[in-house]
Amino acid sequence: MHMVKAVPVEKAVGMALAYDTTVVNMEKAGVHLERGHIISQDDIELLKNSGLYVIYVLDEPDNDAFESQISERIAAASSDLNSIEIKIGKQGSALLFSKFPGIIYVDAKALKKINLSNIALLITRRSYEAVGSGELIGVVDSLPLKIDSKKLDQLAGELPKAIAVLPFKRNKIGLVITGTEIFNGRKKDLYTDVILEKAKKYGWNIVFRKLVPDDKGSIVDAIREAKSAGSEAIIVTGGMSVDPTDVTPSAIRSIWSKIISYGIPIKPTTMSLAAYWEGIPIFGISAGGIYYHELNSIDVVFTLMMADIKLTRELIAELGNGGLLPNFNPAFKLQ
Repeated sequence: MHMVKAVPVEKAVGMALAYDTTVVNMEKAGVHLERGHIISQDDIELLKNSGLYVIYVLDEPDNDAFESQISERIAAASSDLNSIEIKIGKQGSALLFSKFPGIIYVDAKALKKINLSNIALLITRRSYEAVGSGELIGVVDSLPLKIDSKKLDQLAGELPKAIAVLPFKRNKIGLVITGTEIFNGRKKDLYTDVILEKAKKYGWNIVFRKLVPDDKGSIVDAIREAKSAGSEAIIVTGGMSVDPTDVTPSAIRSIWSKIISYGIPIKPTTMSLAAYWEGIPIFGISAGGIYYHELNSIDVVFTLMMADIKLTRELIAELGNGGLLPNFNPAFKLQ
């Protein structure tokens, strides 16, 4: 380990930078010169142009931990390393990536302890958000340039795991596509491709697919067939609104399923339905998921069911906080 000292840039030639210096302009926000860089005469004007007239350089060895070591240590202590990969970044950052598809879980108390420590900050995506493999789920930033190693060891030793990725427990999906116009060939089935993309992202397999008209008995029969085909969860698409021909909710009710919620506080695809039938998740999604294919209630609610996070009315009600998804287009409601 090394101590640091502050020196005017003119007197720093031949010395090693103690930290990553930053460049910020309209084109870039990132590292200018990296820690350990030996300052040259040519660097002086560049540093001054960035507003740096005094810089920290490495001096004699001591027992301090520097910013990249701080973020790496806190990231390792606070992350479930079975489900999270840590990559060390510039400027005292450690980036957290999902090792496999699943649901992000954040321990709010552990996160708060880190963020009140004055040593590091843990910034994460929302708890219970679904992710694919290799997605960025969090960042740890060190706050001081350096701290005493013993103080860092103490904090790291006291931390419970603050963030993890919970794997999906279910994999095999049955797909029931409703719509008389689709069944009769008047209109193309657009939902299958949407759900195939989600299955690819989340590592699911579609083991059953059937087109059925807007007929209660046909929908019930298809749901039963999906179960017999080995489906661990079933998605029923369309027919979820208040129109008289939209019979999907009544079909799902008629198989004696336990309806958790018909109407979910998420926009888009609000008129969706979550239920369980003999332990199998049944999810009815409104037709809006075709237009809003990138992000809808499949990503927010059905993913929880696939991870065997038991849905309750209370949990679904709480989804309204943040349930206005960033891709919702209000123009359709204002026409």
